[in-house]
Amino acid sequence: MNIASTDLENPIDAMCWIHQALRAEAAHVQQIAEHLEEGGTLEPFRQAFYRWVLALGYHAEAEDQWMTPLLPACAVARECEAAHLRLAARLEDVQRCLTEEIGRTMLIARTQRHLFGAVVLARIAQDDHLEEEEAFVLPVIRRQFSATQQVRVIAHLLLDQTAEDPHWPLNWLDGHLPPRERRLVADLAALAKQAA
Repeated sequence: MNIASTDLENPIDAMCWIHQALRAEAAHVQQIAEHLEEGGTLEPFRQAFYRWVLALGYHAEAEDQWMTPLLPACAVARECEAAHLRLAARLEDVQRCLTEEIGRTMLIARTQRHLFGAVVLARIAQDDHLEEEEAFVLPVIRRQFSATQQVRVIAHLLLDQTAEDPHWPLNWLDGHLPPRERRLVADLAALAKQAA
């Protein structure tokens, strides 16, 4: 299999599908937070939030380890790394709000408002960052990285070699993709395995 067989003009363009999936996760968490009911349980929110945090955290760490260091003189790459830190702080705000409520026997209206507000701020921070990355970082990668280098970056975004199940990021992403994109990502993942 070669890079042309993926039907992607640039392999790094698959990152936009990851971003779409992250946006969908954030929207889902926000929707749950918005509809939490007084006296209800936080468990559905907690599960959705941790799923979002796991995917977003892995994505940011993989970029910081395998993508932005390849752009040492690029100011937008440094901004990308700084945005990841700011985003982590926003997610910690949500976690702090959630942790404060664990000891309560039931959800109160104030908790729902604070949780919802923290999620909205985290979602805005994520969406702003992803838009900036798509507008400023990805064009640099398209210009400066060969297709093989792009596949190596995507390999680390799709496959977590440190996890018990290295395919979990790919499996997570598959749940957010229509069939054509799922096939293209599978082709790219096969290339990624060869490039690794």
